[in-house]
Amino acid sequence: MIRLENISKAFGDKRVLEDISADFSTGGTVCILGVSGSGKTTLMRIISGLEKPDSGTVSGIEGLRCSFVFQENRLLPWLTLVQNLCAVGVSRESALEYLKKVGLSGEEGSYPGQLSGGMARRAALARALAYSGDVIFLDEPFAGLDAQTKSDMIQLLKSELSGKTAFVVTHDTADAQLLEAETFTLGNNQSLG
Repeated sequence: MIRLENISKAFGDKRVLEDISADFSTGGTVCILGVSGSGKTTLMRIISGLEKPDSGTVSGIEGLRCSFVFQENRLLPWLTLVQNLCAVGVSRESALEYLKKVGLSGEEGSYPGQLSGGMARRAALARALAYSGDVIFLDEPFAGLDAQTKSDMIQLLKSELSGKTAFVVTHDTADAQLLEAETFTLGNNQSLG
């Protein structure tokens, strides 16, 4: 169980999160929903420990390995795709397997600058899945993907995340439905449903 108790966060005068409390079961996928600027990414960063709340506590995440897909792909431009995956401690064999799973076979020797935005996004997904953390955090993981590729990546995530704890930040309720995920909506009335 990952528990949030009275989480609040402000950046200067802008209050982003106010008194958020929730319990999330381990072994399931939660989509954090909300409009742009509602604090979805900030909440994900607080849950993962990348950001500290101004007040409140997060428990249940201590000691767990975390995998990430950030809003930006964060691929190292001086490394090939296979090297980008291996840079997080993934074996070459596993890196090649996950590049194949996201439809990037034959691109393992390509550099990030040689890829389209959608290809780079899939490489970032491959890296997070190959690392296989105890908890996987995905921030807008389908950004820049065409409809068919998005559908393929949703099917892959459903398979790969089965039995794992995952938090997916999205503004699209359809993504949550397709992922068959629990939802947590940020806005004026935070709700878990």
